[in-house]
Amino acid sequence: MEPHELANADEKLNQYLRLNTFPVSVKFLTSWDEMPERAKRPHKDLDNRFTTCQAISMVRRFGWVLALGREDSSCVLGAMALGLEKRLPHYTQGNLCIDLYTENLAAGRLSEDSVPKLPEGEYVGVVFAPLNRTTFMPDAIVIYANSAQIMRLGQAYLWKRGGTLKSEFRGRIDCADITIAPMLTGDPQMVVPCTGDRIFGQVQDHEVAFSFPFSLMDDMISGLEATHKAGAARYPVTNWLNYTGGFPASYDKYREMLDDKNGKDDH
Repeated sequence: MEPHELANADEKLNQYLRLNTFPVSVKFLTSWDEMPERAKRPHKDLDNRFTTCQAISMVRRFGWVLALGREDSSCVLGAMALGLEKRLPHYTQGNLCIDLYTENLAAGRLSEDSVPKLPEGEYVGVVFAPLNRTTFMPDAIVIYANSAQIMRLGQAYLWKRGGTLKSEFRGRIDCADITIAPMLTGDPQMVVPCTGDRIFGQVQDHEVAFSFPFSLMDDMISGLEATHKAGAARYPVTNWLNYTGGFPASYDKYREMLDDKNGKDDH
């Protein structure tokens, strides 16, 4: 799929998912020459520094194109995951996790080891754009939606493959799972937004994230189309309404009284 086809992909996703916010394209930049002209830098253009999840939220809600480099990033954990900050022993030992998310350094070290990370210094930053305004070849696509819409994305992915879709839960640094993991693993996953995403990205309680490598875009769309056509899986989910409801006993007794009266009137 070429960049000029991305607007059509956005239209297809919304046709089957009816999303409330824009799907977001993600690209990791090896040089600032790769940054789209329309992209804003938070530090220079907005006089602020953003978390990665905050930037994604602004893009999916406002439709802006944003790029983050080291000087734009307010969250040191997100910046380290992107390879924009050095991962010193103090971090790798688990000191930024202990007493916040783990009770000891050993558990904290395991938590930090588990975070998807880009190599230090390989990229200068990351750019986010609404899918329908994307002018570059993305590395990943990020979608926030309700659980039923996320279910449809999972069903679409499994249409050709069957089996299950595996996801990891960390409860922190979800930006790494959402943006980095798809490129490293080549697989999609559903992500429960973390505490920081709820605070800075202002994710709502009903929202779940789904991300996938851009190389799977055609599979995702064809899977949505096929499962929708099959009829068993659609959004909004079709409720079954052809049934007789149950009522309180007093209602049923009154119905019997009405039936008796109507029977007498018939004679």
